[in-house]
Amino acid sequence: MNLRDFLRKIKELPTISAVASEINTLDKNDSLNAKSLGPIIARDPALTAAVLKLANSAYYGMPREIASLERAITILGFDTIKNLALTISVFHVFKNREGQSLDLKGLWYHSLGVGLAAKHLVLHSSILAANKTLPEQAFVCGILHDIGKIAFAQNLPAEMAEILKQTRNGPIVQHEIEKNILGFNHQKAGQVMAASWNFPESYQTVIRLHHTPSAAAIGDPEVAALVRAVYLGNKIAKALHLGESTDHHMAMVTPHDLKNMGLSTQMLGEIIPQIKNEYAKCLEPWSL
Repeated sequence: MNLRDFLRKIKELPTISAVASEINTLDKNDSLNAKSLGPIIARDPALTAAVLKLANSAYYGMPREIASLERAITILGFDTIKNLALTISVFHVFKNREGQSLDLKGLWYHSLGVGLAAKHLVLHSSILAANKTLPEQAFVCGILHDIGKIAFAQNLPAEMAEILKQTRNGPIVQHEIEKNILGFNHQKAGQVMAASWNFPESYQTVIRLHHTPSAAAIGDPEVAALVRAVYLGNKIAKALHLGESTDHHMAMVTPHDLKNMGLSTQMLGEIIPQIKNEYAKCLEPWSL
């Protein structure tokens, strides 16, 4: 099977809300701003309620209740609320369906861990500190990195069950087994999903390259930084057992990984407790 055959075979790609897709489209065209964001989110009452619930959670620690989207945008900022709306929409894709071989709950918490780890790596990087929007982008990319696995589970259940079986029982990593069985891997399928949801091309690139960061080195430096952050964040989330990855194979964090992120071993030792602490705070508000 090739990717074209897969796209012909699938009944439907998992979808995010129309509002979230519109946010991505407008943002891509530079037509989205703080004034227009609130009314767009408000068209989806469930999304509005979820955004306000998270904005009022202990995670953000606001001293008084935030009762409106406009107030939430003013207090937490345009980028935070935009990314909350997008992340909530992806969050619902991870809900378990009957008879599915994939543990979507475990995968969600793993993805949340990868997002938080990637965000902290960027926040502490000596070479990325100047870009104030990059940490939140790294968080969303971490949430998105494994979405291709959901497309496999929902549309190729027999193949996915075999992929998971071989991954559990052998020495080969999952994305290579996917390539052997399907002819392509979850990174490529995930890129197709992100494109269908109108996520930025930079996010699509991160999804496609999150297992091969060296392939991003010749492109846009900011995109390459996001790829490296998610790649390393994935290693850290697995090592800290944040959620359950579908692939149990572990990879060591190397000095090269840290150097590429503008970090040292000592800095990593300081960052890890922060990742674990933030992850613990996230579990309740982001619970499936």
